[in-house]
Amino acid sequence: METRILPPATIVLLFASLLIMYLLMRVLFRNSVLFKIGISTATVIILASFISGIQVKLGPMHNLWSFPLQVLLAIGAYSYISIKVKRPLMEIKSLVEKISQGSLNIGVSDEILSKNDELGQIGRGIMQIRKGLNEKAVFAKKIGEDELNVSLQKLSDDDSFGDALLQMQENLKKARAEELKRKEQDDRRNWITEGQTKFAQILRQNEADLEELSFHIISNLVKYMKINQGGLFILNDETDDKYLEMMACYAFDRRKYTSKRVEIGEGMLGACFLEGKTTYLTQLPQDYIRITSGLGGENPGALLLVPLKLNDETLGVIELASFRPFEKHAIEFAEKIAEIIASAISGLKISSRTTMLLQKSQQQAEELRAQEEEMRQNMEELTATQEALEEKEKESYKRMKKMEKLNRMLADEVETLKGQQVIS
Repeated sequence: METRILPPATIVLLFASLLIMYLLMRVLFRNSVLFKIGISTATVIILASFISGIQVKLGPMHNLWSFPLQVLLAIGAYSYISIKVKRPLMEIKSLVEKISQGSLNIGVSDEILSKNDELGQIGRGIMQIRKGLNEKAVFAKKIGEDELNVSLQKLSDDDSFGDALLQMQENLKKARAEELKRKEQDDRRNWITEGQTKFAQILRQNEADLEELSFHIISNLVKYMKINQGGLFILNDETDDKYLEMMACYAFDRRKYTSKRVEIGEGMLGACFLEGKTTYLTQLPQDYIRITSGLGGENPGALLLVPLKLNDETLGVIELASFRPFEKHAIEFAEKIAEIIASAISGLKISSRTTMLLQKSQQQAEELRAQEEEMRQNMEELTATQEALEEKEKESYKRMKKMEKLNRMLADEVETLKGQQVIS
């Protein structure tokens, strides 16, 4: 009876072993690179065992073909592992080395990206890292170019690098805001300082006439503050009936020839003078003040009343109107300028009064000199008259003496005649 080399039960057992091994590997290493390694290794082992069993049954003479077949199976398994595992690993290793050197000009093959095992996950992770690093590089470049509002999407909540970059952006924004704030403050301080210097020069150049000085003050103040209208009211205290008199008004680059009298304590302007405190309003009573131009009139959106104070003495009020609100530094500037204006007006008033007193004193001196001249002339006339009277008195005295002498002579003659008559 002929013996069969491969009974059906052996072949069934072989395929059953391969199937069981495949299912077991599938369960243990699902979506894992170990599945490929395990399946190829286990297949080689099972087939090698099967060939060894056949070779034992057939005898030693069959080693000539069984051993090379086992070697071919091992080479095939190695080639399979090399293609499916080693080659992607080498590609990933090369990409990781490039990333470690700072290069982001990399790409993962579609073969790796299409895998569902660890290699595919690593490949997709590398691409995600590249994308994140590219985004962070662009973000850092934009930040370096001073574009601080650029956005960055973190890879996850655990993205420390992204958190660091976003924190850097926030710190730069804060530093920029502080720098802009300091610059704005410096610009405002410079604006105030330049304005004070400008108005000091204006006041030095217009010291003669109060009305012209008032016009130059209010016109330049309106222009410098870029507002719409301004008026300057000065205390008129030449008489006991004191009141505020509008000395100058300026609006829309034109001088307004307007006369206005405000009693002390009357309205907001009079109250500002009486209280000696700055008044700032953004809600004005209807028709309290109108900014007029050739196109018509309109109510302002903000009103600023600043008293002209010098050493607790109020000399007047500056009235400033604008369609837009006054900023804090503009109000501060107006108050500082008001102090300079008050000092100039006080000096001009003192100078004017001094000049008036000097003129009055000179007039009185001239009148006194005229009176002295008149008195001198009168004294000379009196002296001449007195001398004439004295001459007349002397002549009268001489005449009187002559008359007395003549009277004595006549008396002697009469006595002589009487004696002669008696003798006769």
